[in-house]
Amino acid sequence: MFLLKNTSLSGVIALNVLLITILGFLVFVPNGNAQISVSPSYLAVPSQANGLTTGAVYIMDTSSHELVAVAWNRNKKKIVPLGYRNISMDAQSVGGR
Repeated sequence: MFLLKNTSLSGVIALNVLLITILGFLVFVPNGNAQISVSPSYLAVPSQANGLTTGAVYIMDTSSHELVAVAWNRNKKKIVPLGYRNISMDAQSVGGR
C-alpha cells in the first residue's frame, strides 16, 4: 500500500512540474502578433459623402499604401468603416495596360 501512495505522489509531482514548465514556456515566449512599420506615416483627408450628414474621413497609411474611409455614426456613437483599398495593388493592376 505504501508503494502505491509513493508512486501516485511521484506521478502528481511529475505532472505538476510538466504543467509549470508548459505555463512558463507560454508566458515567457515572445508573441509575434504585432506588425511594426519602419516609419508609420498617415494622411487623413476629411470630405463630404452622399447620404452621410457627418461626412467621411479618408485615412491613408503612406508606408503600406493602404486607404480606409470611415465615418461617425451618431446613433451608435462610434466610428464605422466605409471601405478599404490597397493602393499598391490598384496601381499594379492599372500599370499593365
